Amino acid sequence: MGEDRGHTERSTDEEFARLRHVRFGELPARVAPAEDLVETVDTEPPHEEPEQPPVRREWGA
Repeated sequence: MGEDRGHTERSTDEEFARLRHVRFGELPARVAPAEDLVETVDTEPPHEEPEQPPVRREWGA
């Protein structure tokens, strides 16, 4: 394992591509975006943040 650390020769893109193909096989075809996508709009108002809980002195204790 320590022997590989001294290796300074750089691999080429073609070597990396071959290694990726050996490891992962053929990649699936790229998915193209659909032409029938529609922009959506939120119809409900955003949720309000809950109020902070009262502190002990406001309880009347």
